[in-house]
Amino acid sequence: MGKIITIKNNKGGVGKTFLTAQLAAGIACVDKKILILTSDPQNNIFDYLLKGDVSFKKGLKAEVANGSGEYFRLRRDLYFLPLEDVKFSNSFLKELPNFLKNVKEEFDYIFIDSIPTLKIDNIFLENSDSIIIPAYADEVTLKSVITLLDEIDITKVKAIVINRYKETAIQKRYYESLKNDLAETPILITEPVKSLSFIEGMQEDRKTIWEYSNKTAEYVQDIFLKIMNIL
Repeated sequence: MGKIITIKNNKGGVGKTFLTAQLAAGIACVDKKILILTSDPQNNIFDYLLKGDVSFKKGLKAEVANGSGEYFRLRRDLYFLPLEDVKFSNSFLKELPNFLKNVKEEFDYIFIDSIPTLKIDNIFLENSDSIIIPAYADEVTLKSVITLLDEIDITKVKAIVINRYKETAIQKRYYESLKNDLAETPILITEPVKSLSFIEGMQEDRKTIWEYSNKTAEYVQDIFLKIMNIL
């Protein structure tokens, strides 16, 4: 039976798709069959993991309705089922939990790149085994994290990942504050993922952190490995 992992933060631009892509690709490297889903019809996973222009007509909605969705192979053992749009029928919303249950029989892990598209997002969260929260080390983002923890099942939250981190006094203060606030919980607060030109170049080339072997890549890999070990 597979596991559903949702990458969640109600604030945009904090690295949800980046985190989804790296974790999914990392677990696929160890011979696990992975599926990525999204609640975002922009389907930004393509921009991280597939070169060239992509077009499709049938995605998650078609797959739930009649099994005719188009799956895209991004890497060995790594697949993506895109989302057509956010016009969800009552029938789709009713059948989505059954689809998620069935897809767990076929895939070892299902990663969900989540945005706050309320109706579908709630279903994804309810059916998730684990939740990972990306964030920035700033006041607004960390307030949104605390609010999110109050809104969801906190027992499902496995890790919080500070992304695009710069070692300034302000960011260090917010990072330490987050660790202190959650010290009594089992939630993993990872070492921050630093803001690196290497990562910008990697994303421009639509590669994953697992396709490099330099010291900078290994630093980021170690952070993601700690998350993968608790999923």
